[in-house]
Amino acid sequence: MEYQFNGERYITKGIAEILPSTVQILMFSGIDIMRKKTNGKLDYLQVFTLKTFGENENMLLNIMQEQENPERCINYIIPIDKTIDTKVYIIDDIDHVTMLLAEEY
Repeated sequence: MEYQFNGERYITKGIAEILPSTVQILMFSGIDIMRKKTNGKLDYLQVFTLKTFGENENMLLNIMQEQENPERCINYIIPIDKTIDTKVYIIDDIDHVTMLLAEEY
């Protein structure tokens, strides 16, 4: 089965509390980038590991997006104004797409 991540998109309360909307949008957009990188073959589970590095006004957020089948990884680095160190899943269950913190799974 091929997953397209085209269903209605939802975020959990944990995502809404922790991630700025700009980061959420970037992560959802990352799925389109992964689709191109894998010639349309997306795993139902997209895993994002977020780690902040740097200090004060020079903080950057490294977002590593991975999938297992086919195995692929993409890194994004963006400026950020608060520390975020967490793991996020985006899951496609055909009817809808959900972004949630790993601990909410």
